[in-house]
Amino acid sequence: MDYIVEIEGDYYEGTNVKLRLMSSLSPILRFGLCSDNLVNEHIFVEDYFNSSTRIRRGRLYVQSSYKSWRVSNVTPRPIVCTSDSAIINCSYSSALDKDVIATLTPGKEIFLGGDGIKSYWTVILSEKTISGAYSITLKSKTFLGVLSELLSEEIPANNREDIHRALNAVVEAASVHAPQPVIDACRVAATHMLLAMYPQITKNELGQIVGKLDNGSCIQSAANLINKLHSRAKPSGPANNDTRPVSQRDADLAVSAIAFLLQDFGWAERAL
Repeated sequence: MDYIVEIEGDYYEGTNVKLRLMSSLSPILRFGLCSDNLVNEHIFVEDYFNSSTRIRRGRLYVQSSYKSWRVSNVTPRPIVCTSDSAIINCSYSSALDKDVIATLTPGKEIFLGGDGIKSYWTVILSEKTISGAYSITLKSKTFLGVLSELLSEEIPANNREDIHRALNAVVEAASVHAPQPVIDACRVAATHMLLAMYPQITKNELGQIVGKLDNGSCIQSAANLINKLHSRAKPSGPANNDTRPVSQRDADLAVSAIAFLLQDFGWAERAL
């Protein structure tokens, strides 16, 4: 079984046979299920994080009854000791048991952190490593600053899933893609949002929806901006419209228009 151990401020990992000093200290966080209060102390040790895709991967541990290791089993910490049989007492955690990991199915919501400072994540994959430890892959439930955080309960229930999916596509495109895919994603998101906000509109194309909005309103202007940028972003756009190719600044402008619509509809927290 894998363990992670804290000894006098340093962290070690290994088994009950041998512990090794962690050469690069990864973030070590408390974790728990959003839908349940776990009885034991649980921790998450990060192995990988990508802020662009908002993916985090790491190992899960739970409080263990195994409390001590012999000095000879701990390396390379320079502990001065007269006997290899001396015992090191320490804080400790061991890999999760199968009953706990069984609750961490895809779609399960968890939190990382504690004492009122938490981040929220969704489980997308649970795996068992060759050493018997458990690893989970998480996706952030927040937009990491690209857009304001959603007030999901304010979004019409029938449209909520489509809007969440479209906004996730905007955030992911904004982090890793060229301008055209970002603007394309904004156009899709704006279409879903406007149809949810104005269910009386029966058109499905953003340009047609813009024509049904109050002329000169800020909402119409934001939607029209995204629509115009989308026309420019087409491969034939510069030639057909006698315009320059779209830039990263244009993509940022489209994302800002989505952020404006979210706040004007009351579907996101107010930005600072």
